[in-house]
Amino acid sequence: MEVIDKVASTLKMDRDVLAKASIKAFLERELRCIEAEIIEIGTKHGVRSVFELDDKLKRGEVQEADILDDFQELDYLESRRDELLSAMKSLPQ
Repeated sequence: MEVIDKVASTLKMDRDVLAKASIKAFLERELRCIEAEIIEIGTKHGVRSVFELDDKLKRGEVQEADILDDFQELDYLESRRDELLSAMKSLPQ
């Protein structure tokens, strides 16, 4: 018996209902964590997106060497956020 079956049985829940609720909770938690990291980096540099940070770089307001790690991380986090949002949209209602 799979873990999900054992938990569903213990909780006297339908296996599919538990699976869907678990996936939704996981995606929501991941999204909250990603958004918190995005806000942290954005606040550090006074921006709300990687595009705004790129604009600051192009205008010479920041130096590439000073922001490169944060720029790359912010780009990754925004991409990951998009993936999570897409996955959430694909969940059945």
